[in-house]
Amino acid sequence: MVLSGLIVGWGINSSVLEAVAGFGLLMVLAITMIWLGTLIGVLVRSADAVQGIAFVTVFPLTFVANTFVPVSGLPEGLRQVAEYNPVSCWAAMTRTLFGNPTALPSDAAWPLQHPVIAGLIWCIAILAVVVPVTLRAFRRRTTG
Repeated sequence: MVLSGLIVGWGINSSVLEAVAGFGLLMVLAITMIWLGTLIGVLVRSADAVQGIAFVTVFPLTFVANTFVPVSGLPEGLRQVAEYNPVSCWAAMTRTLFGNPTALPSDAAWPLQHPVIAGLIWCIAILAVVVPVTLRAFRRRTTG
């Protein structure tokens, strides 16, 4: 994936330590998403339903975030949602750690002013809820 980015002109503009931290936090994010996917897979019986649930969840989260449009360009209601959206935190986190930060409005919400901490908090909070729920659901489904 990094090689593809480098081919199209993306680059790491930060220190080696920040880049390593960026890759490390992307691994934490990947583990978080794997646990979310595992929970959906344990709770839902068909692959089509899993795909539908994932699409209905991911699509709005991705588009009501700063992934494609800066939050300053969004209408006030959407802007507030985007500023606290975990996808916005994770996008800002990776941009910051790889040295490509997004310009923020002066009154940006705390998660966008501190994206690395906020992104890590989102991952930890999601894992704290999803891991025990997934394990419990798996035990129920596989025993008696």
